[in-house]
Amino acid sequence: MSKHALLICLGLLLCAAQAQDAADPEVEGSSERVAESPPKESSVLGVDSLSVTVYASDGKRASTKQGQLGDALLQATALHAGQSVEVTFQPLLGSTPSKPQQAMLMAASKSHPGLAAYAVAKARKDGSHVASLSTATIEKQLGSLGGELDLSLLLGDPAAALGLSGSLGSVLLPEASTGAAAPKPKLLTAAHQPVNNLKPDIAHIFRSPDKRPPAVVSLAFTGLAMAPLALLVVYLGGVLGLNLQGFPSGAAGLWALLFHGGIAAMLGLYLLFWLRLNLAQTLPLALGLACFMALSGFKALGALSAARVAEAKQAAVMVKKVN
Repeated sequence: MSKHALLICLGLLLCAAQAQDAADPEVEGSSERVAESPPKESSVLGVDSLSVTVYASDGKRASTKQGQLGDALLQATALHAGQSVEVTFQPLLGSTPSKPQQAMLMAASKSHPGLAAYAVAKARKDGSHVASLSTATIEKQLGSLGGELDLSLLLGDPAAALGLSGSLGSVLLPEASTGAAAPKPKLLTAAHQPVNNLKPDIAHIFRSPDKRPPAVVSLAFTGLAMAPLALLVVYLGGVLGLNLQGFPSGAAGLWALLFHGGIAAMLGLYLLFWLRLNLAQTLPLALGLACFMALSGFKALGALSAARVAEAKQAAVMVKKVN
């Protein structure tokens, strides 16, 4: 019985909910209308005290026009070499002066869509902003580009729901000389950016090696550096003479030969390192030769010590026999 009562209660609740939805038709689609509703006045970017000034190549003011954003303050105004355009404005957030996070002046080419030059606006002490674009800046960003450029003011700030973009007119740059190469798209607007921004291959340019002296000079100084060693060998061999009578025999002699052979191999490795091998190739070989020389030298010294002990015992036995 309790189960039937519970089902009846749930059915009544569903019927009441459907009746409430039918009585309030504005509930459906309300989220879409909220998204499409215009932003509040306090979150709308604006511009006040807008003026555009053209400066001559000598820095003197050629013309100044004031108006609203969207007015054609400049109408294909010619900009020759050395001239510049300066835009001064007071950014607003609602009706309050503000300092937007992004504020820049854009000069977009009409004949080359997607090609544009930019100048970041800087804030002044009084709160106003100024952005300046000169012919040198445009040439640096766009290359030798001539023709008409549309000037636009761009503003953006996280506190505003929408950014602000307004036209200021256009300027006219002198056309490039006949036969000049087409400008390369250095700064593209977002609408014309390629899908996969492949980075260009970097071609490294290495410094040319310094001029070396002739081979004769290098060989002469090498001979001078090796002269003391040659004099030492001549002195030991010719004047003092080599005494091989003290060289051990038997097992000690074999180990001594191996030890001196390791020293000769190490000297040869030094020579190869100087002429052909690099450090990574030389170190493992030098480590192996060092281990071999340590083992053979230890065995040679052990054999010499054993031979001396045997000679001392034999001498002691002979002394006992004589006594």
